[in-house]
Amino acid sequence: MYINVYKIILLVCMCCVGICWISCSGNSDDSEQTEVILSVDKNTLTADGKDIITFTVMHAGIDVTADAIIRSVMDGQTLDGNTFSTSKAGTYAFEASYGNYVSKLVTVVASAVPGTPSKFVKRICAMEFTGTWCAMCPAGMTRLNYLINSSYEGVVYLMSFHVDGTSADPMTIEQSSILSRKFAISGYPSCVVDMRGTMGLSENYSVMRAIFNESLEEYPASCGVAIQSQYNGQADVTVRITSEKDAEYRLILYAVENGLKYQQNDGGIYRDYTHNHVVRKLLSATVDGDKLGHIATGKESSRSYTVIMEEEWNAENLSFYALVTDENGYVNNLAVCKAIDGDADYEYVND
Repeated sequence: MYINVYKIILLVCMCCVGICWISCSGNSDDSEQTEVILSVDKNTLTADGKDIITFTVMHAGIDVTADAIIRSVMDGQTLDGNTFSTSKAGTYAFEASYGNYVSKLVTVVASAVPGTPSKFVKRICAMEFTGTWCAMCPAGMTRLNYLINSSYEGVVYLMSFHVDGTSADPMTIEQSSILSRKFAISGYPSCVVDMRGTMGLSENYSVMRAIFNESLEEYPASCGVAIQSQYNGQADVTVRITSEKDAEYRLILYAVENGLKYQQNDGGIYRDYTHNHVVRKLLSATVDGDKLGHIATGKESSRSYTVIMEEEWNAENLSFYALVTDENGYVNNLAVCKAIDGDADYEYVND
C-alpha cells in the first residue's frame, strides 16, 4: 500500500513538472511574432454599391476575422464587419490588425458600371519638383515615399524633376524648368498629380490622399498602355496604346534613373544623398508629347523610339516612363519598364 501511495505521489510530481514545462514552452511561443494574413474572396468588384467582397483574417492558422480590425489605408476608415462595397470606381487598399500585429496590404479594383471605361488598371503619375539646394525637399520626399509605399504601391509612379534654385543642381534638365513654369510651381518641394492637380509635400496625409484618390475615382483610365525595351548598348523602345473610346491622345516618354549620388541640402546642412526617380531626359519631341492622333474604340496605336545611352547613365538603374495624355493634356494612364529588356504588358482589372 505504501508503495502505491509512493507511486501516486511520484506520478503527481511528474504531471506538475510536465504542466510547468508546457506552460513555459507556451509563453516562449507566444512571444514570437506570428503573421496576420488578410485575404479576399475576389480582387475585383463592380462599383454599383451592391457588389461586395468579403475579407478573411487568419492568425497562427486560426480564423480571427470576427476579432480583427479591417481598415481602408486610403482614408483610414474601419470596415463595419468584413465586407466592402462602393459606388465609386477605383483602386482600394486594405490592411488588417489583430492585437499588435498588422497584415500586408491587399488591393482590390472597383470597376465602373457597364458602359463606363474600366477595362484597364489605372496608374497615377506623380511629378515631384525638387533640387539639391532645397533644404525642405528631403523631408518632403520622405513623406511622399511613405504615403506611396504604405497606401499606393504599384498604383502611383514617382518622377523627380530637378530644377536650379539658389544654386545649380547637376541633375537639372531643360524640361524641368519648362514644366515648373507651366504648372506655376511656387514652392519646393511640390508634386503635380497626373499633370492636373498640384500639392505641397508639407500637407497632411489626408489632403495628399484625397488628391490621389480623386485621380483614381473621378478620372478612370480610358486607355491601356504597354511598353517594351530591347537593350543592346542602346534601347529600342516600343509603346502600345489601346483605347476604350474614340479619343485623341498624346504620348510623353521619359528616361528615369535611380541611385544617383549627389550632395543634398537637408535642413540647411549639405549631406551625402542618394537620389531616386530622377528624370534624366525627355525622349518625346516636347513636354506635351508626340501626337498619336485619333484612336478608335478597341483599336491599338504604337510608337517606337531608339534611345542612345548617355555616358553618365547607369543602364541597370534606368527605366522608361510612358505617359499617355488625353485631349485636355492630363495623364490618362501610364506604363513603366526597365531599360534593359523591360516588358510591361497591358494590365486589366480582372487579372
